[in-house]
This record gives sequence, C-alpha cells and structure tokens, in this order.
Amino acid sequence: MSGLLSHDVTVHCHLKHLLLIVTYVATCQVNGLLEPIPMPDILRECYRYRTENISVSEMTSQSLNSFCITDFLSETVLLRPQREISNTSILYAQELIRKVIGRINTGGRSRRQVRERKEVRTLSREEWNTFTERLNILKRPVMLPNGEQFVPYDAISDIHMPPYTLLAAHIGPNFLGWHRVYLLLLEEALGVPLPYWDSRLDFDMVDPTDSVLWTPEFFGQGFGIVDNGPFAGWITPQGINLIRNIGNDGSLITDEQVQGILMQGSHYEVTEPIPRLSIERVHDGPHVWVDGQLSALATAPQEPVFFLHHAFVDYIWYLFRNRLRMEYPDIDPQYDYPLKGNVLHAPNAPMIPFNNLQNIQGYNNFFESRTVYAPSPTCPDCGESPYLVCNLTLGRCRSLSAAEVAPSRVVPFGAADAAATGAVAGAAAAVGQLKIQKLVKKLGPLKIGSRFKVFSRDPRTRGDTLPNSPLATRRRRSFSNDSNVNEAIFQTKNMKSRGHVGDSQIDKPYLNTFVLDSVSDEKLWVYIPVKIIYEKPSEMSTNPVELPESISPRQRNLITKEINNTEIVQPTIPASSPKCHVSGSGASKVYVQTDGIDYSGRYKDYAVVDERLPISSAMIYVGVKNPKHSAAKFYMSAFDSCGHVCKPNCLANGEYNACSGTFQITSSSPLMYGVTVKEAANGVWETEGKLPVVSEYGNAPVVFTCKIYTNWPWDLS
Repeated sequence: MSGLLSHDVTVHCHLKHLLLIVTYVATCQVNGLLEPIPMPDILRECYRYRTENISVSEMTSQSLNSFCITDFLSETVLLRPQREISNTSILYAQELIRKVIGRINTGGRSRRQVRERKEVRTLSREEWNTFTERLNILKRPVMLPNGEQFVPYDAISDIHMPPYTLLAAHIGPNFLGWHRVYLLLLEEALGVPLPYWDSRLDFDMVDPTDSVLWTPEFFGQGFGIVDNGPFAGWITPQGINLIRNIGNDGSLITDEQVQGILMQGSHYEVTEPIPRLSIERVHDGPHVWVDGQLSALATAPQEPVFFLHHAFVDYIWYLFRNRLRMEYPDIDPQYDYPLKGNVLHAPNAPMIPFNNLQNIQGYNNFFESRTVYAPSPTCPDCGESPYLVCNLTLGRCRSLSAAEVAPSRVVPFGAADAAATGAVAGAAAAVGQLKIQKLVKKLGPLKIGSRFKVFSRDPRTRGDTLPNSPLATRRRRSFSNDSNVNEAIFQTKNMKSRGHVGDSQIDKPYLNTFVLDSVSDEKLWVYIPVKIIYEKPSEMSTNPVELPESISPRQRNLITKEINNTEIVQPTIPASSPKCHVSGSGASKVYVQTDGIDYSGRYKDYAVVDERLPISSAMIYVGVKNPKHSAAKFYMSAFDSCGHVCKPNCLANGEYNACSGTFQITSSSPLMYGVTVKEAANGVWETEGKLPVVSEYGNAPVVFTCKIYTNWPWDLS
C-alpha cells in the first residue's frame, strides 16, 4: 500500500509540476516561484506605529523605512547565523569591568580616578600620540599559557558581536547605559581618556569627506584600506584589513539633532522605541557614513573610530542628563530608566555579558562620575585648535579641510607617513576610487554582517559605497554677500585643486560585499529582474488666486468674498531630503535593496531614470540568496534620491497587483532569476536580432512605481 501511495504522490507531483510549466507558458508569467508573502509582523507593526504618530510631511518615507528595517533586523537577529564570542574574551571583559567597579567602590572623585574626554582636534600632539600608541599596544597579539594567541583589542570589540548583546544593547533604553560601560571598559584597558569625535564640526563643511580627520594626522585615510595614520595595517579577527568608504551614505550628526534631543524632558522621550528623534537613531548616521567595518552591527568596534564616535554620543547623553537636573529638579537621571523595549532592556535584567551588573546601573551617577567632558569647541576661538575655524554666520566651529591645513602644521607620525602627510592637500577623490577598485580585486567583498540603517541621510552623500566625491556646494543662495557662501566658495576652490568638483555621480557602480551568513561568495547570490517606473514630480503651488484686471469691482468683490468663505484644503506635501535637487543632466537614481529575513545579507544597487520626462522606466537586477539548497525569504524596498519610497507591484497570473515587498524564492522550475546578472538580463531581453527586444517571457516579476505620494506608501491593511 505504501508503495502505491508513494507512486501516486510522485505522479501527482509530476503532474503538478507540468501544470505549473503549462500555466507559466500560457500566461507569460515569470514570478510563479518568486512568491509574494505577507510582511513580517514586527516590520508591519513598526510601520503602523510610526505612520500613525508621524505626518508624511515631517519625515521622508525612506528615513522611516530605514528606521523600521533596522529595528526588524535587530529584533530578529537570532533567526540568522552569527559568529559566537570566545570565553577568553568574555572573561577578559568581565575582569576589566571588575576593575572599573572596584575604582568606583573606593569612593571619591580624585583627579587620578576621573578622566577628562576632549574633542579629538583639541588634543595636544602628545595626548593624541599617547592614546593611539596605547590602542596599538592593545592590538598586539599576546601568547597565552595554553599556546592560544590573544589580542586584547579584538576581545573588546568581540563583546559587541553576539546576537544577545545586539538585542540587549540596541533599540531600547539600555543602549545608553550599556555603551557607557563599554567605553569605560576600553578606557580601563588603555589607562588614558578616550577623545570624542564631534561630527557636527564636519557636517558644517561643504564636503565633510575633506576633513583633516581623514589624513595621517588623525584617523588615516577615509577611502579603501587604511594604510596610513596610526591605524595603518590593522587586521580584523576575520583577517580583513580595516576599510572605509567615507561619505557613501548616512549622515554625520547635526547641531539641530543635538538641540532637538536636549529639549526633551525625560529619558522616555530620547530612547527607543519611539516614533521620532532618539539618541540611538541619531547615532546610526555616522556608522553608515564611514562605511566599512563601522557600518555593521557586529563588526563596528573593529574600527577604532567607533569608540570616538560613541564617546560623542555619550557626551550628548551627558549634556542631556545635566539639563534634566537643571530644568527638572524632581527628576533624578539615574532612576529615570524607561520601561520599554524588549525584555532584555528591562531595568533589572542582567547587562549582557556584564552579568554582575543590571541594566539600570548603567544610568547610575557613579558611572557618569568616572568621566568629565571638556566642552565641545565653540566660537570665536574654537578651543584654540589649529584644525578648527569659526563659521561666523552659523556661529559654530567647523573642521578645516586637508587642503586648508598647511603642510608645515601637520605633524607626521613617523618617517613613513611624512610623504603621505605632505601630499594630503593634493590627494584627489579619484585616487580613493582607484584604491577601492584595487581593493575589490585584491580582497574581494568585505566580510561584515548586517549594516546599520539610518534615521536621516545627508543628500551630499554619494548613495554608493565607492569613494566618489559628494556635491561640492550647498544650495544656491539668492544673494552672494552671505559669509556662508563666501566660505563655500573658499572651500570649493580648495577642492577643485583636488579634483572634487564636477565628478559624475551617475557612472559610479555600487560595491556590494556579497556577504551572506558571514561568508563572502558571489556564488551564494542570484539576481532578480526588477523594473522601475518613475513619475516626474508635479509642481505644488500655494500661490494666491490672481484675478484679471478686466473684471468689474463688483465682480471682484463677489469673487473675493466667495473665495474667503470657501475652505481651502492645502495639499499635503511629503517631506523630501532638505538638499534634494534636480540634476542638470536630468539623470537621477532609484535605489533597490534586499534584506534577508531568514538569512543574513543585504544587496543594494540603483537604476538611472530621467527626471525631465513625465514618466521614465529602467531595469535593474538585484541579488538575493541563491535558493539552490533551500528556499529563502527576503524583503525588497526601493526609494529615490530625494528620500521617497516606491510602491512594489508583483506579477501574478499575467497581471501586476500591489504587494508587500516580502518574498519567498525557491529553486523549482521555471526559474525567475539568473545565477549572474548577465543571465538575469538575458532572461528579460532577446539580443540576437538587430535591436534588443523584451523576450516572450521577459516581464519583470517585481515593478516599483516611484512618485511623490501624499500618503505613506505602505499598505498595512
């Protein structure tokens, strides 16, 4: 009987498979095995919660989209494979924490015990050199009695990596206390204070990638392998060089963001989850802006800039707590721990992996008292730093560019760096791109995990991971006697000599890491055809009605009265990136990305559309996990250069219908993907004739429609 049953099942499966092929041929359907599935509940609830609390005119839809994808990936991190941390690293971290707590228990605030953190550009050369020398000592391998090699810095960076740590230390109120303890842990190992990187000082530059920080004088180069400066030659635990691609995406922190946080009246209002601004959301931007290891949750501390960035985030919290004490004397910051977030963020939950601490203890005044902050440089003297200048119009200090710093004022770290330092002012962005191209050929894709997503995106960023210069100037002004304009002209002239101005943004390909479940291999990916339909934004005007001069006074009065008695409903204008503009060529980018749901991996690329046409279209081929061995689930999203999210439509039975953008892909025939981009393109186009034409079965399984929607673009019903 079992044999007959098995035979019947086999015949049924063959018939079903044959029917599927016949149906595919009859309907020209290419999406039969790219199955639209419901949006995950966690992601749906994030969209629902925030769209119910935020107007479409307050925030770009892509900012909200980034926000929710980040939360979803963080909250579901346990669903995807992760590398575990060694017991040796955990024991080392716990010993450092024991020493920190031991110092606290001795009582008092002696000058020896309290460390002062300063903005990195205000340090003396001796202070900076001492700090970087101590970091490099921690980066040296130590041989343990059992013959195992142990790198103290890598052990500290690994503390941030495990899935439970990512859950317990992010997207919730424990983010602030956990990272404060983490900074103290590194300081204990170093024996000297951490400087902080106030990235506001760079944001106010015309081109932040030109900052003197990205020279051998400070952090080392910002493009490609870090082979100069104090961190030259650093190798991660995965055996990968330290890599950066500054200005690729994201945003540095702005003064407006900081002031917005300081205006809030409780920790509940500045910690996740919350629909609007939070300290954690603001902190995400520089992670993505620097790129490389810093852009991924699990590998971010492998980049030493991580700790300088987080020291500034802690400084913002330090300012917030002090303001609470002044403005709300009834609130004690150390007990103002919000009751929200997942269970790992509960106030009395253990602070993973520092299990001798509870989360609420991270808010304790004792930990705060271990550090004092020298105020961030302000006008007019900007801390007397030779690397800062006062922008008189903004009333704020900004960083000098590499070109503005005279070579004689740049102190090299050693003879090997002298030549590089002297040539800083003449380095062109094109050199950075060549470095990246050579890097890809040499190392292949960068092995990191899921990246940070950003709450806001600086429109000056390139939108790709290749080192290409952002726009050299800000928006045009209606007058030229503004000192900001004059300063912009001055900075731009310096950049022209470095080849920054006029570099094309459109012809730069996007560099993907091809990392999937911690393994970097292009064979793990396949490519799906996706079509973009872009509708030119219509001009929205709120100008008053102009009446012809020929009408009589009586008619004018009647019409005016009627207008005044009529309720005018102003159109809702969705938020756009503040520096969004139409390029002179008309070419613009629409980005499409996929994020794994049951695998760890992201793919992103862009299609070029024409902003001058009423409607234009383009085809793009995006990567997802190869379903050869098992089905894969992923989420696909798209957005334009101004931060507007596009709506997905899926092909089913020969027709396109709205869908969630969530899919399951399998390897059963017929295949709707290509193992290579070329194979995917050949499935859409026939190129054997004189002119390429869409093939008989060439409909893309997914089409995104991109326009300015006056409502949020997600269907959450």
